[in-house]
Amino acid sequence: MAAKPLRLLHAANLQLDCPLRGIGSIRDDIREIVDSATLTAFERIVTTSLEKDVDALVITGNTFDASYPSLAAEVALRDAFSRLAERQIPVFVVPGLIDPGSAWQEMPPLPKNVTVFLDPGETPIDLTDHGHLLATILPVTAETSIEPEELANIQGGRTSARGDRPFMVGLLLTDRVVEKHERPRLSAARFAALDWLLCPSGADTDSLPLTDGHIFTQTSPQGMGRSQTGVHGVTLLEVDPNRKTKKTVINLAPVRWEKITQNIDNVSSQDALVERMVAQLERLPQLKGEVLRVIEWQLSRTSSDALGWATEAAANELSVALTELSDQPDGLRYVHLIHPVELDLSLIEPAHREVLTEYLLALERRSSVDQRAFSKWLSDAHVEETLKGGHWEQWTQSIQPEQVTERAKQLGWNWFSTIGK
Repeated sequence: MAAKPLRLLHAANLQLDCPLRGIGSIRDDIREIVDSATLTAFERIVTTSLEKDVDALVITGNTFDASYPSLAAEVALRDAFSRLAERQIPVFVVPGLIDPGSAWQEMPPLPKNVTVFLDPGETPIDLTDHGHLLATILPVTAETSIEPEELANIQGGRTSARGDRPFMVGLLLTDRVVEKHERPRLSAARFAALDWLLCPSGADTDSLPLTDGHIFTQTSPQGMGRSQTGVHGVTLLEVDPNRKTKKTVINLAPVRWEKITQNIDNVSSQDALVERMVAQLERLPQLKGEVLRVIEWQLSRTSSDALGWATEAAANELSVALTELSDQPDGLRYVHLIHPVELDLSLIEPAHREVLTEYLLALERRSSVDQRAFSKWLSDAHVEETLKGGHWEQWTQSIQPEQVTERAKQLGWNWFSTIGK
């Protein structure tokens, strides 16, 4: 059994200084939050390691993107490892798909408290505390096989008189891709005598060794895009002297992603819709450490009437109004990504669907129009005669061809949806 309680902090997919994806154009006053999100999350990992007085920090893959060298990422790593070294907290790292072993080898020497496993054949490391053995850390792959004789060699005579063996923690080398033609061979009876296997989320199950131990997968400490909603951070893994384990997820992400569907049935005005959306925001649980929420909204309805919310322009206006009510410059910040109401053909009478489909396809197939050609068409049609003097030039410059297309789609939708009603 472990000589004393064991406490590991498990992180993965740090992607230091990599940009968040899918957030779109952002305001200058929140740009710094977004640009530094991954570095902020990593700084919080180090602080958490110190506050929890962990026995080791374990990072299982994709720490940085080797294809886009970043001085900020390298400086953050060195500063973090040095802070942990001052408290004698070891760090165990395995490469990933975007930070292969070759990239780690090219880095200048790291602090002595850092162990980077590059090969499954490397010597396992004993994690100790004042001479007491806590656990044995070793790299593993799908081909890892620890049979009784090999396990005895790893333990090196450290088994107690009671027959207890060291607590074994395997770190998956995810930069080793298992080819499909090799998988049948690897499915043979291979057994890794592990208590814990640590790996990043999304790891191919075919790359895991067979084990009866607990498998802990870890997501990114900062959600990198719209699909990575909810809690993101690290996991505190603990085991007591009786080998009873405990898992605690700690949220550290400064930027939180969420998806919300908002029904617009019977909404009479923009103010009424915004009020409904604010109520949904208030029901979201507060997550520790969140600074910015990026909310992706999908407007939906059960009738054919889109109530004017089927255009990008309307969605943008709604986003501005919602931001004015929810965003707190001195508190929690918000970015609202609102999708217009989708044109659901099932809401149209069957006899009219084909005609509407052809109408929409005709709009999609039209030739692109620039602003100059658009203004000429309006001039040729003598549209200026319907406007008050002095407003013609301003109007032609403010109306974009894309807006006309969206309006044409909406008018066509409205017309077809009301035929016969």
